[in-house]
Amino acid sequence: MSSPRRDIAEAEARMRVTFGTRTAIKNLHEIIDPDETVQELAACLYAGGDGVLILTDKRILGLRDDYSKYHYRDHALVGAQKLDYDPVVHDGFALTTASGRLVVRKMHVEDSGRLVARLRELVPRLVLEVTRPGARGRVPIRTEAPSAPPAAPAAAPATPPIDSAAATQAQAAGAATAAVAPPAAAQPAPAAAPEPAPAEADKTVLMGVLADLHAKGLLSDAELAAKLAQVAAQP
Repeated sequence: MSSPRRDIAEAEARMRVTFGTRTAIKNLHEIIDPDETVQELAACLYAGGDGVLILTDKRILGLRDDYSKYHYRDHALVGAQKLDYDPVVHDGFALTTASGRLVVRKMHVEDSGRLVARLRELVPRLVLEVTRPGARGRVPIRTEAPSAPPAAPAAAPATPPIDSAAATQAQAAGAATAAVAPPAAAQPAPAAAPEPAPAEADKTVLMGVLADLHAKGLLSDAELAAKLAQVAAQP
């Protein structure tokens, strides 16, 4: 372990290539603030010589290893805007920020890939734009816009709280009303329907039958008169 700081030592232990970074990493604790945490390190070519690319939780730095002296340039992550990086297309790393550009080359693909992945986590709005040299400068060949955060699920409508005291009072009022209410009056039983009286047609039929019996000699004049009087007297 070449640094007294734990975060620097852990990041150094993850590096696949450390050649040309010994002095820079050894003195890195003099540059990093006490409240700043180193996230990843990657050996690179910076400012024409061996160096190291440093990513912290607040900024990104290019630090040159000169053995006798070193210099660095840093950029705050809050101003990071666009990154040109693709190890398949080129070996460079160019980060555009509000304060300028930071360009390094020749990083190990595992170290640079890990550093870039962490950088995009720290700066979700960062645009990844891959370019290559053209007749009039670098030509964009692919652009990846930052992904939008997932939408939060809609909250279920809140159920209004039940006022237990009011519910108890309502139940008590209903019980009291039922207790003092007069009983319902009994409904009188329906009157029996009167028996139907003999129809006038029945009397006519009986009188006709009696007349036939008298015509056949089965009833005398006196008997016919008596029978007709009985039929007529019926209600």
